[in-house]
Amino acid sequence: MDIRKLEVFTTVAEERSFTRAAERLHTAQSGVSTAIRALERDLGATLLDRTTQHVELTEAGRALLPEALRILSAVEAARETVTQVGQGLRGRLRLGILYGLTPSGVREALATFRTELPGVEIWLTAPGPRGTLDHLDRLRDGALDLAVVLTQGPLPGIEQQLLATDEVVLACPADHPLADRGSVDLADLADEAFVEFPPGWGVRSAVDRAYVAAGLTRRITVQMNDLATILDLVRLGLGLAFMPRSIIDQTDDLRFLEISDQPPSYRIVIATVAGRPLGPVARHFLRIAESTLTRSTAAASRGSAPPRLA
Repeated sequence: MDIRKLEVFTTVAEERSFTRAAERLHTAQSGVSTAIRALERDLGATLLDRTTQHVELTEAGRALLPEALRILSAVEAARETVTQVGQGLRGRLRLGILYGLTPSGVREALATFRTELPGVEIWLTAPGPRGTLDHLDRLRDGALDLAVVLTQGPLPGIEQQLLATDEVVLACPADHPLADRGSVDLADLADEAFVEFPPGWGVRSAVDRAYVAAGLTRRITVQMNDLATILDLVRLGLGLAFMPRSIIDQTDDLRFLEISDQPPSYRIVIATVAGRPLGPVARHFLRIAESTLTRSTAAASRGSAPPRLA
């Protein structure tokens, strides 16, 4: 087994297509097929189910994928370590981010990182359909070095560096009967329809926990994983929506109400896998992010405005 075969396998697994994998690897499709067959011979197992329409991982392929990603990550870290000795730091930063909720300090850290290490590629990955859960899976599989995620507490096997905290408020149209109220109880919303993030997204998880704690349920009629689209659906009257407090000053045509009982809240953190050493590129970015956070916290303690989410 050699590294190139694992690179080809992981690319096919991600693309679910020999053709797209060949394009991404800048090689002939026949070369991709040959590498996969050779890897399957090495391991004595079929890794991919091939049809004319798509490619799917077999049970053996699903078992191999996280191990292959970890091996490739370790090899890349070793190459980076050797390269930086003679040429300065090179390689790739693989960072999971959030759509509109990545703290400004992270974006500032990326700008500083680019200035300090112009030779490093920056690969930013947005959440998948399961939001934070997808980022955590990618971290554990080795597909990401670091990830910005929303949490409510400890996560198994994950270390967290706190970036910010935020509360959840209720968004409603300006002509809604509740619009003139400054706050509402969750029990006041029993007859309302809601536009919600899908399960696994941090804001949704915080609200779910608050409803469970209050012994209540709600009627979710629309699910959407994009903050801006959810706000548009609220404007169109498809339902109310729970939103981060930090977006209030970015939206002036909706009303935002406090949740007076069991107010949902969440933490925004940079997550890493516990016990897995970071490569030199990821370590460098994390140091910059921690320094940026320290400066922002110091500024807030002197009376400056605290860092605001995007």
